[in-house]
Amino acid sequence: MKKRKIGLALGAGGARGLTHIGVLKVLHKHKIFPDYIAGTSMGAIVGAAYAAGHSPDELQQIVHTTQWKNMVDFTVPKAGLIKGHLMEKKIRDLVFHKQFNELNIPLKVVSYNLTKREPVIFDKGDVAKAVRASSSIPGIFAPVRFRNGHYVDGAVANPTPYDVVKAMGADIVIAVDLYKKEKQVKRGTKISEQTLMQELKEKFVYEELTNLNQWLASKRRSKLGRAVALWALNKFLYPKKILKIMVGKDLPEFTKVMFQSTSVMTHNLAQARLACAKIDVLIQPNLKGLRWSDFDKAEKFIALGEKAMMNKIGEIKKKLR
Repeated sequence: MKKRKIGLALGAGGARGLTHIGVLKVLHKHKIFPDYIAGTSMGAIVGAAYAAGHSPDELQQIVHTTQWKNMVDFTVPKAGLIKGHLMEKKIRDLVFHKQFNELNIPLKVVSYNLTKREPVIFDKGDVAKAVRASSSIPGIFAPVRFRNGHYVDGAVANPTPYDVVKAMGADIVIAVDLYKKEKQVKRGTKISEQTLMQELKEKFVYEELTNLNQWLASKRRSKLGRAVALWALNKFLYPKKILKIMVGKDLPEFTKVMFQSTSVMTHNLAQARLACAKIDVLIQPNLKGLRWSDFDKAEKFIALGEKAMMNKIGEIKKKLR
């Protein structure tokens, strides 16, 4: 009997997407290997790294050694708070600088073309650029200029690309959705700020104050005036002196709104699409209380991915018979 082709759709979800590593670990343990992969946002990052040749265990190790705040390069917020060049460099290293036709497993990456206002599927050319385009959260990351267009996170159009991997030729579609319907947090409930967000605030404030310090110090002044100015800068504007005061403030309202809006929109879109989807095996890990920016909880995400996959492994084996 002809071998049935397996397609794996890895959904969007920020840090929640680390769950995909746990899913892959269980599949590997049971010697079930996808023939096709489609990914959106963090699903595209994990999927591309896996398709490029990393084992699930290697991906887990990479996650443990990654300093997430060092992948952030701030910019003047015209179309996004973060430029994304550092993230692209990390992705490029992660996929061994490969082109799509050099990957071990056929991969499609979902993004959204702001210029044409339509979803786009990348499967040719530079993998890193396509993956970065797929994971550029609107308003947070600057849109990616690529192939005569501006691209943002594919989650705004297709959070869990089960249909994409089906079209690749999959007989059995395994979709990992990270937006399982959950009870909404009551208004007024205080949510503590997670480690990554605190670190990013510190980095942002430090960089801005350092830039201001350097700019003021570079201006022409008399020797006496320059000495006084430098003394004042180091006394009152030196980053470490006021960092603790600045990072105690809330994130800018703009940033909060963008986080919340994108999350709500993606959640609703995912639910609407899944309601009418034809998926052979749907994996929905229980991620209650865990957020897109909880990168410091990588082990928990991976463990939850393993648990969710183990609950479905019997079903997958039956379909493969």
